[in-house]
Amino acid sequence: MKKVSVLALVCSFLLSGCAFLPKSAEEKAYAVDCQTVKDNFADYIKIQDAFDNAEYGDPEFDWDSWSGGYAVSNAGQASRDATYDSIKKRFPWVLSITQKYVAGMNRAKFLKQDSEYWADEIEWTVKEAFFNQMTQGSSFNITIDFLKKLEEDNYYLDLSDVLAELAPSDRFKSCDEVLGLEDEESLESLSSDYGIYGISGVRLSTVSAVSIAILGCKKFGVGHVDYGSGYRKCAPKDFEVDWSDYPTSNEPTPEELEILAEREAQAERDAQAPSNSGTMSTVTPGQICTSLGAMVETENYGFMTCKFVWVGRIKALMWMRS
Repeated sequence: MKKVSVLALVCSFLLSGCAFLPKSAEEKAYAVDCQTVKDNFADYIKIQDAFDNAEYGDPEFDWDSWSGGYAVSNAGQASRDATYDSIKKRFPWVLSITQKYVAGMNRAKFLKQDSEYWADEIEWTVKEAFFNQMTQGSSFNITIDFLKKLEEDNYYLDLSDVLAELAPSDRFKSCDEVLGLEDEESLESLSSDYGIYGISGVRLSTVSAVSIAILGCKKFGVGHVDYGSGYRKCAPKDFEVDWSDYPTSNEPTPEELEILAEREAQAERDAQAPSNSGTMSTVTPGQICTSLGAMVETENYGFMTCKFVWVGRIKALMWMRS
């Protein structure tokens, strides 16, 4: 709970000059703690920026869009090892949580759900760990009960909002106010981009799910995939598309030729009027025609010309606007 100091009450009546009054001991301590959090958060932001700035295919970072099922069935052993090392280096506190969690499971329980489900089960533990990482070295004490109560009241857990609840007075209602941080440098702005709900870098829920899937492969050699049913063995090598299963020629397939023949036959049956007659044609744009360069006049589309048009890999004669 916030403590309302006598100084804050005086300030409510003396609106000018209050910011220049000396800070109380509690306010000074709060400012020091806020600076510690700001420094910790800056280090965390560097980690997340590394994911956003990484080259495509870099094994240290390209797992940021994986699902647990992908780690099991599409990523090979070498890719899982590289990802495990990346998580251990950048998110050791998340890995510590998931290691303890998976260690307490047997094979039957682990395979009942996918790793995203298990990540949801430890969501609050990871949230608490995140805030404790950000407040490490300060006097702030963040617990799961405190966070749940705050989310129940505010529906959101921005870092700046959590720290504001710990402000000792009403003169400085947040770390941004006591440190004089504004605009894009403020914790409020940075929290929206890099906090637990932020869109920059890799989401903590992804870190949890992927690490759980990898740990399952290490311990059991199998994993629950997030599609289909059941489970499958963890892939020994990265999945590669077999391009031999795909057509390599621009020539139309027999099925495409059959469709084209049917459309041409239909065009013959339409008995379209020639361009030099006074009869309006009923053809529409995209309809098959048979005589290259022929022209007709329509009531709805004006003059139309029979032209060659590419439809997928088929070059066909179609009526187009002149």
